[in-house]
Amino acid sequence: MDLNYIILAHKNPIQLGRLILRLQHPGCRFYVHIDRNVEISPFLKELADQHQIFFLKEEQRQSCIWGDIGIVTATINAMRQVVEEERSGYCILLSGQDYPLRPNKEIQDFLENENGTSFISTFSLPHPNWKNGFDRIEKYKIDKTPKRKHFLQLSSIFDKDFYSLETAGKLNFLRKSGRAQLIPLVLKKRRFPSYLKPYGGGQWWALPMLKVKEILNFIDEHPDYLVYHKYTLIPDEIFFHSIMATLDGPVAPSLTYVNWDRKNTPLPVTFEKEDLEELKLASVEKLFARKFDITIDTTILDLLDQELLQ
Repeated sequence: MDLNYIILAHKNPIQLGRLILRLQHPGCRFYVHIDRNVEISPFLKELADQHQIFFLKEEQRQSCIWGDIGIVTATINAMRQVVEEERSGYCILLSGQDYPLRPNKEIQDFLENENGTSFISTFSLPHPNWKNGFDRIEKYKIDKTPKRKHFLQLSSIFDKDFYSLETAGKLNFLRKSGRAQLIPLVLKKRRFPSYLKPYGGGQWWALPMLKVKEILNFIDEHPDYLVYHKYTLIPDEIFFHSIMATLDGPVAPSLTYVNWDRKNTPLPVTFEKEDLEELKLASVEKLFARKFDITIDTTILDLLDQELLQ
């Protein structure tokens, strides 16, 4: 079975190289997107000696600001490349800070046994974990700067909370920062496309190639859907999920383990050596985990190699 890994990366070339080396296996190809906001040459140099790696071309690279549409567009560009190469099997979306929790043979065997199942965690909106979540799709998300979480959300004149001193401050910020052309956005109420119901969920998925093709066909038939999400907050957690809700076939939760629940630490958790037992337990149901950072702790990757990936 072909396994087609789409990997979105923006830092730590050495860590990305280690991830791909660990996943190298007959039938695997790697479609790597490097954030346009970083220099690509260190990644090209680090992965020069590895095989079956295809970097997205310069014109396909996107600026992947946190919570912005660039992450979705980068993923779509990689999906199109996989389809153009007429690959079969599964397409698996990872970040450069992921790592497998099972050996390659087990990953391949698992997906062969589950062939046809889409692995993507979804839930309909409103949802309590997102405080209903409608602010993500009904307000206009506008970046103040490229910094993580440095953005504002703007209501339209048809929303009650538009009429506040806070809104006046946001409009003044746009004027003073030279983006007054965005102010007329408030004259139009944002409405989720009527041909879909909004769904959310985790970003990371593993989809049969048939579903990848169906998603791309949907996007081509509804170009306004991508345009709409230009102002969605964290569209990578809504865009594909809402499309998948319209498609037939079995769906199961994502195969990537992420800890969003730990207290008193930045989320999602960046795993360190003390988290080995947690990851071993997660490996019973999951194939991958995120996130890891070799500038914080490399030992945890060594331990996973020794304990789970032999």
